[in-house]
Amino acid sequence: MKEKSFFEVVRGRRSIRAFKDTPVGKSVLERIMQVCDMTPSSGGFQSFEVYQISSKNMKEQLVGAAMDQEFISQAPLVLLFCANPVRSGYKYGERSKLFSVQDATIAAAYTQLTVQAMGLATVWVGAFNEQKVSEIARLPADQRPVAILPIGYPAEKPKDKTTRGPQDLLHVAE
Repeated sequence: MKEKSFFEVVRGRRSIRAFKDTPVGKSVLERIMQVCDMTPSSGGFQSFEVYQISSKNMKEQLVGAAMDQEFISQAPLVLLFCANPVRSGYKYGERSKLFSVQDATIAAAYTQLTVQAMGLATVWVGAFNEQKVSEIARLPADQRPVAILPIGYPAEKPKDKTTRGPQDLLHVAE
């Protein structure tokens, strides 16, 4: 596989909600998890967990917990990124409570870019009932679901992306 430049990957990433039936191979999942293991994390705590949702039944339950977003059950691979605040410790006081959510978010974002670089596609699912997702995945009480990433080979051509533009994002604080 020809590697893309970082900027090509970022520029080409789109939210894809239709996937081919082609299974996502074990080596692809291993590569994704290698990247997750290298993502930046607050204090180096790696205060996040990743759950692979494999069963069709669990995927269908997630659809119900995620505002009936059917594409979740159609993806060959579904990863659930969770905050694990116990791992973030309390070295930085109250602020430490945010670190696990930040760590899970960073890992999920890097996963999106990794998936894109490997020729697959995903979409960030953040609209879900936290309690229901926790129950479906049987998460420990101290973990919090942050993002669901359905992953697979794209079965749709993405639309062009419109953005605010860099000039609208940057503000100078003096």
